[in-house]
Amino acid sequence: MKQTLFTKSALQTILVIAGTTILCLLGLSAMTQYDNKYIAKAVSAQGHLCTIPEKGYCSLVDGWAFYPDDLLLPGDFSSETLSYYNTWAGEYPNLSLFHEDGNPYGVSTWRLHLQGSGSFLLYLQEPLCAAKVYVDGLCLGETGNVSPDSYTPLIKDNTYAFSLEGEAELIIQTANYSHYYGGIWYAPVIGDADSVSRLIASRMFLYGLLFFSSLTLSLFCIVLWMRKEDKGRTATFYFGMLSLSFALRICYPFLRLFGVPFVRTLYAVEDVAAVSGIYFSMQIILLLFLPESSAGTISYRLKKALRTLSLGACAVVVAVPLFVCPLAPGLVLWYGPLVSWYKAVMAFFLISLTVYGGFMGLLHIKVILAAAVANGICLIYSVLSIGYYEPFIGAYPEEYGSFCMVIAFAFLMVQRNWEMAEENRKLNLHLQEEVEEKTGHLRRLLTERGQLIAELGHDMKSPLTSLSNMAQIIRLNDIMLDEETHKRMIHIEEQCNILSDRLKSIQEIAAHTSAPVRMEPLLLNSFLSDFYHNCRPIIELYGPNFFEDITPRPCHIMANREQLFRALENLLYNAADFTPPDGKITLSLTTDETSAYIAVSDTGCGIPEKDLPNIFRRSYTTRSDKGGQGLGLAITRAIVLEHAGQIEAVSKEGAGTTFTICIPLLAYG
Repeated sequence: MKQTLFTKSALQTILVIAGTTILCLLGLSAMTQYDNKYIAKAVSAQGHLCTIPEKGYCSLVDGWAFYPDDLLLPGDFSSETLSYYNTWAGEYPNLSLFHEDGNPYGVSTWRLHLQGSGSFLLYLQEPLCAAKVYVDGLCLGETGNVSPDSYTPLIKDNTYAFSLEGEAELIIQTANYSHYYGGIWYAPVIGDADSVSRLIASRMFLYGLLFFSSLTLSLFCIVLWMRKEDKGRTATFYFGMLSLSFALRICYPFLRLFGVPFVRTLYAVEDVAAVSGIYFSMQIILLLFLPESSAGTISYRLKKALRTLSLGACAVVVAVPLFVCPLAPGLVLWYGPLVSWYKAVMAFFLISLTVYGGFMGLLHIKVILAAAVANGICLIYSVLSIGYYEPFIGAYPEEYGSFCMVIAFAFLMVQRNWEMAEENRKLNLHLQEEVEEKTGHLRRLLTERGQLIAELGHDMKSPLTSLSNMAQIIRLNDIMLDEETHKRMIHIEEQCNILSDRLKSIQEIAAHTSAPVRMEPLLLNSFLSDFYHNCRPIIELYGPNFFEDITPRPCHIMANREQLFRALENLLYNAADFTPPDGKITLSLTTDETSAYIAVSDTGCGIPEKDLPNIFRRSYTTRSDKGGQGLGLAITRAIVLEHAGQIEAVSKEGAGTTFTICIPLLAYG
């Protein structure tokens, strides 16, 4: 069985790798064919003459005359004795090949002949790291300062508008003493103003989509991680940092719209963001797909080595551009390939770990495996396609690969949270069923207990009544009783009456607590109106006048009619007992947005202040001379609590008492 599962997982892994590879190659092929500066380039004729279309745009790739280590003005080309190199945009990443010591820095001039008719817009994308543009002898603008004596680097994408009728000479002076790439590394784009503007807008829209989606994911995950009590290095934390790294890596087009003077710092941040993204991807995969292992094992050593390598790479991409390259420019030749090789090696490890997880049948591995394979293919393609692929609008393959990792881990986080929510739902459902089962069992026990108490009280009541009656007959008939025996008979009658009252109290408590009451929606206005009309004749027999003050606003509550009637009846008869014949009792109903308030007010003798805190306690009474057992208010309070309500009393001696019941309204009430 285990062998069958392994074979199935291996087959699925192979299919995922094959399918992802095919899709990636198809996508990269389409990008190369339809969004590539090296294909949609200006037609170059003899003499480095590039023809510009009247509508649309093209890239200026071929036909460049390259003059290394010279800043030449338009007038300097009147002599044909100047030596140059025939080149294409992107052939020389820097000037290291023209210097014996391998120094990549210096100045250069790029010259191209244009042919066309109309108004055009030249889009010079990120000249590294300062540039000055001339068309037909006229200076159109400058990015930074190209003069070696006052060199000022500035990273900025610029557009230059000019008119052309026939032929013209395009000259671009460049200077770089800051970065390991220099000169015309990115092919300029030229065309009519509308087409080039749409191209720039489309490019900004795409990068904006990549940037803001990843930034939103990162902020969400970081906030989610910070809200947890356990703030360990969890998958949520690493995914948030991965998304943040990608957002920092992908935001460069927006910075270059406005110009960034901190050249070395910016490129260091971009490199750190790219390498950090690999580190956090590795951490997530190690956390999810390699179990925790003890020190000394192969798994432990592998995880430690990968983490050390990733952190070391982060330190290198910070130190080299900022501190090493200014002191030893020759090392720049090794830095770029070193970073590219590191990315390729880490892509290999990412794919290897996910393939291992796929063969082991680990959950959620397929989408991560697909993303890792896509990322690796895009990294390899980025290296192999240098000088053959550069997008007009789209992002670079390496950036698409990194975004695939972000989306894959986002999908993984959503899937895991969905499964956790589903598991919680099942647990809650199971818990609810268990609670209902326990509640039903408790209800049956309470019912049986109430019935037992009621039957016991009934059984005790008969012999107790017989005993009381016998004692009364003996006493009244004066059957050979001396004075002492007569007193004892009276005492027996009194004790029997007390026991009878106690049994009555036990039966009332048993009747109230025998089982949870059944609630149903109730229109409180109608209920109180019926209660008032039913009780008014009885109350007015006591003497006081009975009034009602019920709001017309509909008040819907969940209640048990019988229990609520009993609670109000207790309050009403208490008020009648303590209110003089010339007094009055008022039943009122008011409401606010969430609750209904039922009040029973009287103008009786009131309750002493010292007794108010105790009036709802069982067996507490202030009228023992009238035979009260102190159960009425206690039972009323219990009924109100069962209705999720509250009851309170306000009283002043000699001025009357008000009992107020607060019960929550139904949502539609």
